[in-house]
Amino acid sequence: MLIWILDSESGVKLLYASLRDVKIDSDISSGFLTVFRQFFMVEFRDEIESIELGGLRWIYIIETSHKLLFIAADNKHNSTKVMRNRLKVIKNAFIKEYAHVWNKRNHSWDGDITIFTPFLDIIRNYYAQWEKVESLIPLADFFDILGIFQNIFITLRNIIEERMYSKSRQNIFHKVEKSVEEINSSERFQNKHELKHISYSTEEWITIVDSNLIDSDKELVIEYLKSILSIFITSIESEKGTSKCLKYFHEEGIYPYLINKVDLLRDLNLDMFLLNQFLFIKSEK
Repeated sequence: MLIWILDSESGVKLLYASLRDVKIDSDISSGFLTVFRQFFMVEFRDEIESIELGGLRWIYIIETSHKLLFIAADNKHNSTKVMRNRLKVIKNAFIKEYAHVWNKRNHSWDGDITIFTPFLDIIRNYYAQWEKVESLIPLADFFDILGIFQNIFITLRNIIEERMYSKSRQNIFHKVEKSVEEINSSERFQNKHELKHISYSTEEWITIVDSNLIDSDKELVIEYLKSILSIFITSIESEKGTSKCLKYFHEEGIYPYLINKVDLLRDLNLDMFLLNQFLFIKSEK
């Protein structure tokens, strides 16, 4: 993780911390980052919050009350939410540590910037703590994924049970049951102990016992849930047609749900899969 703390008005670098093995001229980059922010504000009339550039994900936080700009950069595969939260921690700690300097200098950061150097140790301590819990993040992401699928399955159940006549419901359930049996007997998913904790029946619907999936092959579980979801969407579409499907998805709030969760879905690498499932249905009845 790379961190810049800048005077938001002058662009002067107050502090730079490199927590990864990257060679970079912090002074030149500080100027570029400031100019880029100004360009963004002129073009889009808004503050930049995050962007992917040069193979990195960049997070910007402006603190107007103290005229500070905090910027973090890290691997673009890292979670935007996690990066932003960590940068907020650093922001709050810096202001708490040096608000007296801001006040003493008459609401300015002009002057000797070496007084901020000890804050590097605070940043490194934070980073060391974050590294210790880093291994827990994939597990938290996994439970987020399970929760998203569970919510979507509940919405699909509402569509089938509340918006369709008995004959259509039975036709869909028959198609789903047949397709689920087929993938359960496939070489990829057959006799996998993890999948015993994910069950489907017309009475109980989709049951995910997430507490039993902690030590599972998480990629296998996610792939299986994607397959089950595709089966449901395909079965509904083949029975009711594309237009009605899109209408049902809209009225039951699937699209607002996906939009509200778009940052999380992107971080979990689910955004394109779900958008393709719910927006790009191929056939028309």
